[in-house]
Amino acid sequence: MPRTPVDSLRRLRLSEQLEGPTPVVALHAPAGFGKTVALAQWARDTAADGLWLRVRDRDVDTRAFVQQLADELIASGLSPADGPLRHLGEAVSAGTDPWQLLRRALRDLGELVLVVDDADRLTAPAVEGLIAQAHELPTLRLRTTARSGSALTDPGLALTLDALVLGPEQLALTPDEARAILGAQAADGTLDEVLASGGSPLIARALAQAQAPSHRESPGQTAAEAAHAPARPHPRASDALADLLARRIATEQWESRFVNFLARTSVADELTLELATTLSGDDDSERMLARAEREGLGLRTGSPATGARFRYAPLMREAFERLLRAEHPREVRALELATARWEAEHGYVYRALARARQQEDWALATAVVREGWHVLLRNHGSQVRELFTHVSVLTLRKLPLVTMMLAIIYNARRSNRLRALEFFALASYGANRQASSASPPDRALLAGVQAAALRVSGRMPQALVAADRCHDTLRSMSPADHELLGPNEPSLWNQAGTTFFYNGRTELALDSFARSTAVSDARGLTAGILALGMTAGVHAIAGDLPESAATVDEASQRDWPEGWLDGYSGSFYQIARAFLALEAFDLDEADRRVRILDPHRETIEHWSLLAHLDTVIGLMRGDSGETLHRLQSTVRAQHRRRNASAFSTDRLRHTFVLAHLADGDVPAAIRALGPVPSPSRAKSGAPASLDPRLAVSRARIALARGLPDEALMLLPPESAPAASSRSRGEALVLATAALAQLGDDEQTLRAAASALAFTAERRQQLALAFVPRPALTELVAVLQRSGATEQAARVERARERAFIAGELSGIRLTPRELEVARHLSTGAALPDIAAALSVSPNTVKSQVRSLYRKLGVTSRAEAVSRLTVLGITSASEWAGR
Repeated sequence: MPRTPVDSLRRLRLSEQLEGPTPVVALHAPAGFGKTVALAQWARDTAADGLWLRVRDRDVDTRAFVQQLADELIASGLSPADGPLRHLGEAVSAGTDPWQLLRRALRDLGELVLVVDDADRLTAPAVEGLIAQAHELPTLRLRTTARSGSALTDPGLALTLDALVLGPEQLALTPDEARAILGAQAADGTLDEVLASGGSPLIARALAQAQAPSHRESPGQTAAEAAHAPARPHPRASDALADLLARRIATEQWESRFVNFLARTSVADELTLELATTLSGDDDSERMLARAEREGLGLRTGSPATGARFRYAPLMREAFERLLRAEHPREVRALELATARWEAEHGYVYRALARARQQEDWALATAVVREGWHVLLRNHGSQVRELFTHVSVLTLRKLPLVTMMLAIIYNARRSNRLRALEFFALASYGANRQASSASPPDRALLAGVQAAALRVSGRMPQALVAADRCHDTLRSMSPADHELLGPNEPSLWNQAGTTFFYNGRTELALDSFARSTAVSDARGLTAGILALGMTAGVHAIAGDLPESAATVDEASQRDWPEGWLDGYSGSFYQIARAFLALEAFDLDEADRRVRILDPHRETIEHWSLLAHLDTVIGLMRGDSGETLHRLQSTVRAQHRRRNASAFSTDRLRHTFVLAHLADGDVPAAIRALGPVPSPSRAKSGAPASLDPRLAVSRARIALARGLPDEALMLLPPESAPAASSRSRGEALVLATAALAQLGDDEQTLRAAASALAFTAERRQQLALAFVPRPALTELVAVLQRSGATEQAARVERARERAFIAGELSGIRLTPRELEVARHLSTGAALPDIAAALSVSPNTVKSQVRSLYRKLGVTSRAEAVSRLTVLGITSASEWAGR
C-alpha cells in the first residue's frame, strides 16, 4: 500500500465501511478528497489478506490489466510461481480468456481483498470483467478508488451485486475532522472555509500549513516564545487551492488550450458537452472534459445516452473562474449570459435568473421569469426577493413580469402586505405601458399580469378590463403565437377566469378554466389541474352541485404536484369539497376541508369564501354569537391589510345577514345590506327589479320578521333571470315558505313542487336550512296535510339544521292589543275601532303604537300581514296564549 503522511487523520468511519463484507466498495471523488489515504489507512490495519494494485497508465484494457494483476500476485507470493498465471501471456496469445485463468488463480487463494487504485484508468471492458469476478467469486472483495465514473461507481450495480459507493459527501470532512487537521487554535473562519469548500482534506491540509506559526526564532525570541507565537490570519481556501493549482499547471506543463478550456467553462455550475463547446469554442470538448475528470478536477455523472454532466469540484471551479476574470475579463459577461440561456432552456431557472440579474440583462431576466414562473414562485421565493432587493423602482417599472412575481412573493407574508400592494401597482403600470408595443403573446401575458395585479389589490373593475383584454388576445392568437406562450398559457386562462369569477361573470370564468385544462392536457402541463379545482369551486359556489361533484371526482384522479392540494393552488378544490359536505349537512367534513387552508388565511385571495364557509358551519352548529364575532374580526383584519375588495365585502353582506338573523338581531341584518331603496311598482304593477342576491337577502329578512307578503313582493318571479342556481334555489324555497305562512295550501303545494324539485336536482340543502324555522314549520305542515310525506321529511331534516329562529316566537299581546289587532284586520278606521271598544280615539292610537312596536312593523299593511302569520282572527283564540 502507499505510504501515508505520519500526521494524516485516521477516519474510522470510512475504515469501518471498507472493512465490511460488501463485495464492492468504490471511493469516487475528485482529487483532494483523501480517497487513497483512507484506503491505505484501512489496508494497514485490516487483518485480511489482499493485494494493492495501482493502475498507472490510462485506458488500460483487459489483457494489460489482467497481466499486471497476475504479475503482482506472483511477485507478492500470493499466487505460486508455478501456478495457472505463470504462462498467462502465452495462453492469452493462444486465445485463452484471461479472466478464466485469473479466476482459477483467485479461487485457489480463498478469501482475498483486491484493491484497485485509480480504477477509472481502466477501459470499460476491463471494468466489466473485474465486476464479473466479484459476481463469480464469493471469496473476492473489491476496493477501488476513482476520480471519474465507471460501472464500478454506477448506482445500478447495487441492483445485481452488493456494492457501496462512497462519494464526495461521504469522503468530505466532518467539522470535527476538519478541526483535527487544522488544529485547536485555528480560527473559526478557517474551519468555515474548509467546510464551504466541500470538506476537502487537501484544502484542510493546505490551510493548516498556511496558517501554521513560524517556528524560526526572531532575534531576541526564545524557542518557547516562537512556539507560542500567534497564528497568521487565516487564509482563504480558494487562495490556497489557487496556489496549489498554479504550481500543478506549471509542474505538469498543461498546455494553454486546456487551461483556457477550464477557465471558460468554469462559469457554469455543470457542463454538458453542448454547453462546454458553446462556452469554450473548442470542438474537442469531449476530450477536454474527459481529461479534466482524469486530472481530478471534477466528476462526470450520467451517460451519453441519458445526458452526461460534468461538475467541477467547488474550489477547482472557483480557482479557474478567478483565472478567467484575471486573464479574460472582457469575455466574462458573454460567457455568463450564454450559460444563463442554457440554464433557462434546461430548467435551471433560478440560476439563469440570478445570472441575468447580475449582468443586468433585463430582457433575459423577463424571458426567464416568463418561462419559469411557477418554478420560481414555488421553490425560490425568498431567493428571488433577495435577488431584486437593490434593483431600483425605475428599473422594476419596466419589468412588469418580474415585479408581479415580487408582488406575489411579498404578499405571501402578512407583514409585507403593503409592500406587495406597491409591487402590484407597479406591475400593473408597467404592463399597461408595454401593452401597445408588445407582440400578441406578450400582450396576452402582460394583460394577464395586469388582471392578476389589479384583482389582488382590490381594483376589480380595472382588473376586469385587463382580463377581457387577455381573454380576447388569447382567443385571437395564431397557433404559432400560442406555442410562443409555452407553459404560461394555462396560467393566463386561470388568471383571466379568476378575475371573471370575482366580477360575477361565472360563465366566462368557467369557459376560461375549461380552456386552461384543455391546453394543459394537450401539452402535459399541470396548471390544468388547478383549473379543474377552480371549476369545481365555482360550480359549488354557484349552487351547481352535480357539476361540482363530477369535477371534484375528475380532479381527485389527477396527479397533483406535492403541496398543491393543501395550498393556494388547491384552495377552490377544498372550497368545493366543503360546499359539497355542507349541502349534505356533514359539518365535520366541511370544517376539515376549510381547516386545510388555515395556514394561508392571512394572505389568500379567497379569504371571503372561506369566511362564508366558516360562518355557515358555525351557525349550523348553533354558535351564532361567537361565529358572528369571528366574521367581524376577519373582515376588520382584511380591511387593515387592504385585502377587502368591494366584491368580497359585497358577497359577505349576505353572509352577515345570515349571522345577524341567527343572532336574533334583525335591525343589524337590515343594516348589513346597506342603504337599499324599497322596491316600488312600475306602471305595469310589477315590482321594480333588484339584484337577485339582494332580493333574496331582503326577502329572508322579511320572512324572519314574520312578513311573508313583503317577502313575496321582494322576490323576483320564477321566470326572471337569477344570479346563479344557488340564488334561484334560495328564492324558490323562500317564496314557497312565505306562501305556507300565508295559509294558501294550494299555491304552496304548486310552489313546493317546483322549488323542491329544483333544489333536489341541484343537490341544494342549504337553501332550505337558510329559511327561518317558523316558515319551515308551516311548510312541513302543509306538505303533511297534502300527503307529500317524502317532501315533508326532507324539509323537516332541513328544519332541524335551520338556525334562523325568527321574531314571532317571543311576541306576547295583551287582551286589549288582541282586540285592537282583530279590528285592524277588518280594515276599520281608528275612530270606528274606538267606538266599538268604547274607548277614546287617543287610547286606540296608543294601543296601535304598542301593537306595532311589538310586531316590529311601521304600517297597518305590515301589521295585518304579520297578524295573518300569527293566525289572529279573534281575541278569544289568543286569550290563553
